Amino acid sequence: MALGTFFKWIGGGVVALIAAACLLLQGAYWYGASMLPERLPQPRREYPPLAREVLWRSLGGGDSAISARRLNAFSYTGLVLGSLATFLASPHAEQDEPADLRLVSLTTDANRWAIVEANRARIATSVAAPVPAPEPASDGIDATALQQMTPRNEFESTALFIRSSREWPAERMADLVLDSGDYGRDSATLEQAAQAYFAQPVERLTREQLTLLVLLDHGLYNHDPQCRAQTFRDAYAQALQKIGDPKLPALSAQTLARLKPIDCPPDA
Repeated sequence: MALGTFFKWIGGGVVALIAAACLLLQGAYWYGASMLPERLPQPRREYPPLAREVLWRSLGGGDSAISARRLNAFSYTGLVLGSLATFLASPHAEQDEPADLRLVSLTTDANRWAIVEANRARIATSVAAPVPAPEPASDGIDATALQQMTPRNEFESTALFIRSSREWPAERMADLVLDSGDYGRDSATLEQAAQAYFAQPVERLTREQLTLLVLLDHGLYNHDPQCRAQTFRDAYAQALQKIGDPKLPALSAQTLARLKPIDCPPDA
């Protein structure tokens, strides 16, 4: 066999392998996407630009404009391989996830929760009928499947992450994230939290008040700023160092004084 023919065979084999890998990745995405609703849950309202900015800063976005990369099966695979290579190179180093990917991740979580709740409601309405439970329909898998760690669920989760990055502009992703979470005081949205903590609409909150509420959703909801004031101040100060917002040097007494009073539990 001539040397030129040999290299042609090698080149053809490489091209075939690349094509097969691309088809495999795209097929895996299509399989996962087939388990999702045709239309993902939509943001229910638009939040003020200041609220979005505070969320973006809390994710590590700093002074940059809020943004998010639009992923596909191939760029997502590149991210996974890049993260794996970084981990193998420095397994003990802390890896900070980029702000835009954190935004996509939170958007994915909000979408997943909304899909679970929608399917639970759909299942609840059919419980009374004395018929076997139907197979998962094409408009989304059932709530149990979404919560189980199975290969099927992994395909669905990957597809949901990719679709979440492409469904809306970054500003609308922020709206969805702000409108779903756990802010404490039985508040599941930033709008509810604004009323629960300050008895004000979101549009009238200051930068510091918005930061307080956003950080509550980022893990401080167990430290009510009124009932566990000192614990909250310490956690707030630590979180603020990571945000790096020069316009917020410390939690002011004025903001704490404006908190809506509640009856604190005995163990607070």
